[in-house]
Amino acid sequence: MGFDTVEDALTFVEQLAAGTDAIDINNIGQQLRDLDVYLQQTLKPKGRNEEARKHVEAGRVTIEGQTETLSQADKHQRGIASAAAAAALYFEDRRSQVLCLWYLLQSQVLPEGVLEEDAQADWDDVQVQANQYTKALLRDQQDGRRKLLHHLLHLIQAINSANECLVYACQVEPDILELGVVALVKLLHNMARDFHGLSNQAVPEDKQAQFQHTYTVLIAFLSAILPPIITQGVNHVPSTAQETALGKLAHSADLKRLLEDESQVPSGFHAVLKLAWGVMLKITGDNDEQTQERAQQCMHAACKHGVLHFLHTTLLDSHCFGDEQPEQQQLYASVLHRLLIQFLNAARSHEVPALLARCKEVDIRSVQSQQRSDSLSSLLHCLATCYRLHPDLWLNDDIKPDIVVPFMNYLGDEGTVLESPSLLVAWLDLLTGMASRPKGASTVFGSLSMDASGKAGPVSWMRMLLIMREYCNLYSQQPDQEQEQPQQARQDCLAPPEDVAGLSAFLRLFSQVFRDCDASQVEGWMTTLEDQSQIRPLWEVFFQLMCHPVPQALKAGCDEAIAVLVSRTGQASAIWERLLAAVVVAPSMSDDPSTGRYDISYQLAEIESRAEDYSETLALVRLLNALWKASGPSIYDGGRGYAHFSVFVLESVLAPIGRRQYKSQTQKWDLFAACLQHLQLVIAALQPGMVPSSQANGHSAPPPGLSVMLDLLRDGAALRAVMHLVDEGVEHALEERSKPWGAAREGALLAALRVLVTALQTDTWLLQELRQYPKSGQYTETLDAVLKHDSRRISKLVSCLGYTHSSAVQVEAIRLTHLLAARQPTLADMLVQQRPNTGTHDRTGIPLSATWPRLRFAFADCLQRALTHLGSETLDKEDPQAPPQAETSSALPMDTRAVLILELLLAALSGPAPTLTHLLMGFEVTQGPDGVYGSRLDPHDFSCLGVVLNMVLTPTQPHEQPLLYEQCLQLLYSLSEHLQTRGPMLTLLRQPPYSMLAPQIRSVLQSDEPGTEEESLHTRVARLHQRACLVRLAALDLHCADPAVQPDDASCKHLLRSFFLPFDTESDTDEMSGDPNRYILYILQLLATSMVQQPEYVNELSSSYRQSLRDMGVDAVLQSSLPVDRGGVLTRTRRGQLCYDMSALTREMKSRYMQTSADHLRYSSEGAEGSDELREACRQGLRFAQKYNAWLEEAAALQALVQAWQQLVAVAITKRFGILQEVAAGSDGGGPDSALQLVHQLLSETLYVLHGLLLKGHRSLVLPLAQVPAATVDLFLRLLEALDRGQSEDALRPHLYAALLSFMQYTQGRRPAQASPQIFAALLKSGNSNGSSDRLVAGMDQQNRVVEQGIAASLVQQLPLLTAVVRDAAAQTSKPALKAQALTLLASWVVADPSLAVGNQLHQQDLPNRILEDLVNRAHHFLPGPHAGMAVQVIEAQLTLLLRLSSARRSSSAEVTDELQLIGKLIHCKAIDLEPEEPVLRTDHKHDRRRHISRVLLLVLQVVNSEVATKQQSPHTMSQAVAFVAQHSRMMHRVLREAAVGNLNGWEPGEREAELATLVLCLVTRLSFSQLSQQPGAPADALRDGAHRLLGPFSCPSEDSHSPLLRTSQQMDDRDDTDLPSTSYTQPLKVLPCPSNTAFCSCTCLEQLTFQH
Repeated sequence: MGFDTVEDALTFVEQLAAGTDAIDINNIGQQLRDLDVYLQQTLKPKGRNEEARKHVEAGRVTIEGQTETLSQADKHQRGIASAAAAAALYFEDRRSQVLCLWYLLQSQVLPEGVLEEDAQADWDDVQVQANQYTKALLRDQQDGRRKLLHHLLHLIQAINSANECLVYACQVEPDILELGVVALVKLLHNMARDFHGLSNQAVPEDKQAQFQHTYTVLIAFLSAILPPIITQGVNHVPSTAQETALGKLAHSADLKRLLEDESQVPSGFHAVLKLAWGVMLKITGDNDEQTQERAQQCMHAACKHGVLHFLHTTLLDSHCFGDEQPEQQQLYASVLHRLLIQFLNAARSHEVPALLARCKEVDIRSVQSQQRSDSLSSLLHCLATCYRLHPDLWLNDDIKPDIVVPFMNYLGDEGTVLESPSLLVAWLDLLTGMASRPKGASTVFGSLSMDASGKAGPVSWMRMLLIMREYCNLYSQQPDQEQEQPQQARQDCLAPPEDVAGLSAFLRLFSQVFRDCDASQVEGWMTTLEDQSQIRPLWEVFFQLMCHPVPQALKAGCDEAIAVLVSRTGQASAIWERLLAAVVVAPSMSDDPSTGRYDISYQLAEIESRAEDYSETLALVRLLNALWKASGPSIYDGGRGYAHFSVFVLESVLAPIGRRQYKSQTQKWDLFAACLQHLQLVIAALQPGMVPSSQANGHSAPPPGLSVMLDLLRDGAALRAVMHLVDEGVEHALEERSKPWGAAREGALLAALRVLVTALQTDTWLLQELRQYPKSGQYTETLDAVLKHDSRRISKLVSCLGYTHSSAVQVEAIRLTHLLAARQPTLADMLVQQRPNTGTHDRTGIPLSATWPRLRFAFADCLQRALTHLGSETLDKEDPQAPPQAETSSALPMDTRAVLILELLLAALSGPAPTLTHLLMGFEVTQGPDGVYGSRLDPHDFSCLGVVLNMVLTPTQPHEQPLLYEQCLQLLYSLSEHLQTRGPMLTLLRQPPYSMLAPQIRSVLQSDEPGTEEESLHTRVARLHQRACLVRLAALDLHCADPAVQPDDASCKHLLRSFFLPFDTESDTDEMSGDPNRYILYILQLLATSMVQQPEYVNELSSSYRQSLRDMGVDAVLQSSLPVDRGGVLTRTRRGQLCYDMSALTREMKSRYMQTSADHLRYSSEGAEGSDELREACRQGLRFAQKYNAWLEEAAALQALVQAWQQLVAVAITKRFGILQEVAAGSDGGGPDSALQLVHQLLSETLYVLHGLLLKGHRSLVLPLAQVPAATVDLFLRLLEALDRGQSEDALRPHLYAALLSFMQYTQGRRPAQASPQIFAALLKSGNSNGSSDRLVAGMDQQNRVVEQGIAASLVQQLPLLTAVVRDAAAQTSKPALKAQALTLLASWVVADPSLAVGNQLHQQDLPNRILEDLVNRAHHFLPGPHAGMAVQVIEAQLTLLLRLSSARRSSSAEVTDELQLIGKLIHCKAIDLEPEEPVLRTDHKHDRRRHISRVLLLVLQVVNSEVATKQQSPHTMSQAVAFVAQHSRMMHRVLREAAVGNLNGWEPGEREAELATLVLCLVTRLSFSQLSQQPGAPADALRDGAHRLLGPFSCPSEDSHSPLLRTSQQMDDRDDTDLPSTSYTQPLKVLPCPSNTAFCSCTCLEQLTFQH
């Protein structure tokens, strides 16, 4: 097979590292051999190509496949360009090859266990083979060198990932050869040349990347000469081969010269090399005194040059090291920890005492600034960092070194740490690093506690707490006159720097222990410490020390400790009150000049600003944030009493934050993030109702959240601070991320986005409450409108998604975009209007000012990373919006970013084009709606559409990520369904390779094992919705396809073949054995076997529990239909189902339980037993709610699948039945009747399943297959209720009328017998055996009758609604469309009401007379005008309503309509006599006057005929009809004449002309000829002539005929009538579309007119 391209090899290695199902386990050996050939051929140094060099020197270069000869002028320039291009291609290939190796090695060193248990065994075999292959690859030698490692050393400075490959390689195969170690040391010497003298200072910013490469190579060196900690354990004893290799290294002359030469210029990296070399010599030279002496000299020299201090301050505490991925940090920390432990083992007899003595010799200040030699404190600091980064090094007993415990006892129990202040600080720092996780916190807490006899060690909790209390007393006893002493001198006098450092370290330890301990231990530990120290509450000593003028670092430590206790205990209210009493922040209204000499405002302005160190302010803001988090929305009085704290944060800290100077930029951004987090917390605590209560009660201070929101809405300091972070752009933020303060700035950006997200969720209801008060009139715009004042703001905020370094920032950017898109329908237009220029480009090559292309790329990149889990993180614990992770059995975790982006794309699809969805999915958005409609989608363009298609086309994704896969399918269906995007989307989906519907059927519909415990409810529901989406998409494709177009026809055939024909049993037998062999039948069987029974409240709970819930009032709560926002417990799921909100239900039950339980204890004799029964009843109630929610989710999914199946079957056996016949006939064993047999089988299976569902009570799933009367009538009542409520909304009524019209059209007159003859015959045939078809048809007819009766009853009950509809139908000011809708709706209601109550109500409101008046006096003015089309629609609706009223045959209705004088008034309608233009062939009917007039005449004649037919016994009506014919005889004669005309200039009479002639003849037939003859103008003769001419086309003329009708007709043909066009009237029968009815009427009319005459 082999790998032809870099992409193929990279894809294989990625899949191998990730453990995906795409790997062919059975062929893994061959694939690894192919990879070996690929890597061996490519990963080798590039040699000199003399032939290519001669070509370049001769001026001949190859450009785009053609060799050109360069002129002398451009030879040099073009030659350089060509060489640069070749080098770039070579570099790209080499980088991809190194990336392959990186994935392969990382999978061996840092494996990720993401596989399911059933696949783990097979995958273990794959990993074994991969590990064997990797070791063989690394052991391959040439000329005494490991070839692969040698290649990596050459690439180390050119390709970033090569240095990590080197580390992984040394971890997998550490015993490298001498030449390799020598090359590694030489490389390190060269790389460390720029870092000489760096032992005591930070790394310059411009050398951060080089420093990172250097220490990575250093880690590789340590891994090479020391046993790896991860794979072989800490207490590893080298094997014989390793001992031999290490012995050879110890006697290497080159290494001795490189590592033991004292003439080398000392540097930190060189000192580490020397230390590691000395440790290795010590291990391998136990029996050689000379080697031991060399080892001793190397270690001593390394310590003399400050190796431990370099490791602590320069390496472990560096920004580069802290910015590594957690897995990388743990790997590097384990290697350094191994070095430190082996050094401790090797040097404890001589070097450790010297390190301890050095701690005693120096002052703590000089240690940090002047001392270069190492001390024991440096070693402890290094160990502390290693344990903090990799807690398992201390907590995991399997890898914990044996020397650690004796060494800790030597320092702690024997009091060694008290011999030096610096050693005490380092000791406390080491304990802080060890206190990670609950186990570490518990161990450290116990080590510093008193034992059973009441004794404690030299350093204990009680001792340190008492020292702090002594300092509090000392500060309190100072006389007032000493207040004039400078504060720094006073601090040094009372608290020496070494004591301050020790207390600060203790506070850090205290905070770490109580932060990471188990929650159940906090209360017990607090009580223990309070009892031992006699300090109650425990935090009081921290608070008092914080209030005294101690150094800023100590104040910050106190605040941090209090904040930790606030978060772990319920003492927030007490600490709030303590802050108020101590006047930590003076209230703004305080006029007392003596208030708060050491108020934080004074500290900030006078002390911290001058020192440029804001530690205390930062710690206080974090303490306030912890208090707000602990208090939450339930904070007393909305937090008004603490408003001045928020004012201080906003006005004194955040507003001037950019104008202050800072020693540390990291501290600036930490302070920025803390302030913004405070704003977000106070906004989140703002609840509806606080504004009215504030105004009503006259509170002097508003809630803090209200103040912050008002500041945002007026574009104040808060919004300016937020935009300060965003204005510089994402590219600048990414550049800043590589600097030491980059992580802190990232936290500030995250906090800024969360402020805006929380504010946008609050501003709408807040403004509604503010508008109730006149003083709040200035706040009229929502926050999105405020942001829109500067168009660049919104684009920059949305562009924050491009911050790829943090998924948490991307999550907030997506949420913010979602909110803005919902508020601003034209958001896409706003982004598109910012045109690109030729300025700076970003890393993707897109101009920085081109907002929408960069945004499209950013969203696609983020979605791709989320779906492939690149750069994904777990949900942020600080995220206030983080949803709970759904329980799922999928192999891969679900990334929040993917969920939010897909939800955004689905939500933003609706609205005027172009929408944000169109922009992000790759549609043409620069040309408005037409551009979207005419888009030519390219799947190769990098957009969200391409990412979604790749996701859908991956066969393993339906099982690995079911919820995300469902969302992707739903998005494709929504785009295909939407009218604006349907054409481009379906065109794309039908083209290869994206003709993906049929290939995905098997992977989506294939069988799951039903009832498996491993498959969670969420996964089952998602899999059902996947199937529903795919089936709906297939049905839509079939419905919209044009079989005349080849791709559409091929798609239809492919889909029909996939669903309706037998699938390949050879490939599917294993997965679908026993299932039907057609997917369309398989879905039916899946429905029949997946039914879940609805849990019933009565059946799920016993009578005693129901009684208990009834006593608490929970019974009514469970059966209520109120949502949460209206005081209920119901909410909507993501898919729209109304279910129980478990959080709200739990709160409600808890509240009612507490109240009822208290009443039981007070008044009942049952006491505690009654409370226990109530508690159990609550548990049972919650369990029922969970079962109901689960059933609802699954039943809704099954119903969606039923509806999708119904759509597919309906379109296949009706609209595409011809194609189905062709496909079925062309299949193996098919015949001409195969399709009908398939339909018969399908109907039989459907009836069987339907019968089973009805028997089992699953009526909710039968709804799509048969109407349910109750649900239908209930829907009609809801529509009427909506109409009642929307009477005053002009914009809403047209939509309500349209919905009601659709409903009436759907529910009236639908019968099974109206189906096509083939389908109905098959239905009857399938019921011959058991009669099920007859019962089904009868049952459906009965259901339809019940529906019609229910609708009629509902109309009678809602008669007052007619007034509003009549107003729209009769008002002259109504818009034509609304008027036509209202009239048509009334006509449908007249038909639906057999009791005539609706018709009588319309007569009472005089609507028919008003319609007639409108027809007589106004209709003729509109028909010739430019708006004739709309006028015709109104006139048609008016006449239709009159016709419906006239067609009622009840006597009461006849009497009422007789009073209308309907025919008598239509006599004067001038619109009837309007003359059309001459008949010509037309293709444009928009302004066709003939067509408009014909539509009006058609209904007028229908109304008159209906009146005459209904009231033939009324002389008055008949005389009016005769007068109508006489008045409009010219019109009738024209109608008869035009119906008889043949082909005239391409025009032929059509169906409308034949129908008009039929109505004229029917009317004349019903009238008296004698009365017609007496009318002026002889209308009877003209009509008789017209009837004769109309009869001509239907007769066979013969001169021998004795029929008077035919003789008269022949005579009419022979006459020369100048009034008629000169053409032959004897035409074939096909001239008229409905000749039989017209011919019969014409004969009848002629007989009556002739014989009466």
